[in-house]
Amino acid sequence: MSTRNLVLALPLAALTISTGAGAAGTTAVADTTTVTTTATGGHTFPQDNGLRLRAARTGEVHLILDGRKHLIPNPETHRNLFGDDQTVRLVITLDNIAGNGPLSDGAHLARTTDDDTVYLISNGLKREILPAALDEFRFDRQRIRTTAPEVLRDLPAAAPLTA
Repeated sequence: MSTRNLVLALPLAALTISTGAGAAGTTAVADTTTVTTTATGGHTFPQDNGLRLRAARTGEVHLILDGRKHLIPNPETHRNLFGDDQTVRLVITLDNIAGNGPLSDGAHLARTTDDDTVYLISNGLKREILPAALDEFRFDRQRIRTTAPEVLRDLPAAAPLTA
């Protein structure tokens, strides 16, 4: 049985996870972290939601949403969401983190003129960002665009983004 290793940069230590290739299920790691193997390969890391990770080899920056990596396609999109906050963790590889497609080019934060609810607008969808998630993900409140209610009303909704 071949083995794949994942090394994540964490605040206090490095975490190494070893899984059998093609294995499916849940593995407890260090009594505090649960890692779930997806059917399509890779693992989900819901406890890391909001982290921005830069792959050392490619330089690509990914945002962890719902435990899955999402490529931030360019610096402009990063700026739309996080302003000048460049808090990104460098990791050796992102290969073992399940992906769910990139954020769209130009993804941004929005609210309407008649409601303070903030949404992540990406890939033709609006996703409500609950207040705690707005802070935990370190989204830049100064980058929230205000738009007419009918603009957001007409966008399909995805599940709310929670902390």
